[in-house]
Amino acid sequence: MRYYPVFLDLNHKRALVVGGGLVAQRKVETLVNYGASISVISRELTGRLEEMAAEGILQYLGPEFRDEYLEGVFLVIAATDDPMLNHQVSQRAQERGLLINAVDQPEDCNFIVPAIMSRGDLQIAISTSGKSPALAGKIRQQMEVQFGEEYERLLFLMGRIRKEVLSRGLPQKENKSIFKKIIDSGILEALAEKDRERVEMILKSALGNQVDQETLDLTLGSEAC
Repeated sequence: MRYYPVFLDLNHKRALVVGGGLVAQRKVETLVNYGASISVISRELTGRLEEMAAEGILQYLGPEFRDEYLEGVFLVIAATDDPMLNHQVSQRAQERGLLINAVDQPEDCNFIVPAIMSRGDLQIAISTSGKSPALAGKIRQQMEVQFGEEYERLLFLMGRIRKEVLSRGLPQKENKSIFKKIIDSGILEALAEKDRERVEMILKSALGNQVDQETLDLTLGSEAC
């Protein structure tokens, strides 16, 4: 099966995790990073999940899965060590048209979770359509070497520059030309070396005006030379 790749906005969306072991903990920690409102059902919780419940990061619903716990939920993850329970959770979720991922049971999923390589707002998802998570992890490791912190700096910088350029009211073609000139200028190498003078020169050439020093400070750090 080939899966359609998509990025979801989980901010303030309700997510239910069934399971309380280390796998469930990793799922919860990931969901927290994306702003989901998380509930957990499990007979036992890892120490970290207990801490997160005590801190109000997640809501602990108790030891037993009940159908009513699916009400108002956007996304469900079944991460127990009981395949039959995972299957039951999946059936109930799919009957309600919910997104469901049952760990290591692709037949009980209507979505799978890719390996993610992140550099700030840059996210690259790697999927083997569930055939080899180990290979997806290997590819992610290779990408972490290939895409260094300079990509995070560039994306932050481009986000601020884009607002300025679009505010000028120039034709779309001209805006596109400015952005392409910056990207193709060797700015990645300058950002990797934190070469402030070169970054500023590149931006002045592309933008035709002085560069906001605060933007450079935030991108490179005020100590960059």
